[in-house]
Amino acid sequence: MKKTGLLYLVLALPGQTGAHHAISVAYDTNNLGTIEGTVTDVFWRNPHIVLTVERSLEDGSTEIWKVESGSTNSLERIDISRNIVDVGDHIILLGALSRRGLTAMAAYTMTLDGGREIPLWPQRAASIGWDVTTAPIAIAAAEASERAARGIFRIWSRTGTALESYLPFTPAALASRETWDPLADDPALQCIPPGMPVMMNNPYPIEFVDEGDTITLRLEEWDGVRTIHMSENASSQNQIPTRTGYSVGQWEGNTLVVTTTHISERFFDDLGTPQSPDAEIIERFILNEAADQLDYRVVINDSGTFTEPATQSGVWHWIPGEEIKPFQCALLQD
Repeated sequence: MKKTGLLYLVLALPGQTGAHHAISVAYDTNNLGTIEGTVTDVFWRNPHIVLTVERSLEDGSTEIWKVESGSTNSLERIDISRNIVDVGDHIILLGALSRRGLTAMAAYTMTLDGGREIPLWPQRAASIGWDVTTAPIAIAAAEASERAARGIFRIWSRTGTALESYLPFTPAALASRETWDPLADDPALQCIPPGMPVMMNNPYPIEFVDEGDTITLRLEEWDGVRTIHMSENASSQNQIPTRTGYSVGQWEGNTLVVTTTHISERFFDDLGTPQSPDAEIIERFILNEAADQLDYRVVINDSGTFTEPATQSGVWHWIPGEEIKPFQCALLQD
């Protein structure tokens, strides 16, 4: 219902598989519009659903729109399933229009025949006044002992969309970003998941699993997995670089401090900003006294990308009953 008081994109282009971008690259979020038409195809998969809509024009002709929206996982969390829309349905869509003048949209909401309006991209719908809360953050006092006993080793949910960031890019990094072609250079075109640190900047749940000398950090988005090495002799020396890097952790009271180096991921973000092989990422996962909130603080040292240390921050909450859903990325084929 209306409130009183995220991000990767798949954009279907002629002769291309779906392209996966930050929303601001492909769509103008300051230019919202509506289209009305008949659904001719439904692609209901992660990372984003895509509807093909035939729109009738005043001169009697028609045009085809490719409409991207939220992930199946985010829609399932607000009880919206595949059967909400089908081929032949007449719908009205509200969302951000293509920056390139294409018949393409990032749809925030969808109105069905009969007038029912639903948030088709929950995180974006929230930005225009929708209440898409799926569960209360407050947790009963009777569960306090369980929270304390399990500590960080639970599933955590982020209620916002993106991390707060201070990113003092070098002129060279910004210049390099300008040469990046999102339709050719984005690894997500092949469903290749992002590495560190961009993989942590997502709106989906994460889970910490105690494995003894290691902690496994599971991410719902892209079915991501990180390994945090916790033994006293854990060292990144002579490690082979990987997209997620080599992570060494230690406890400082209720805070898990993780230092990650040896990162082969070429991009700092999903906008094509380069990242050097010398990047060092220091994360702090801070459990509050009530054990129902996990603050996230990050410092990124990379002189090839930043003029001084960059910072990011966010928060996760414990929502009892939450789960890590399979992501199973699939790309739309023309």
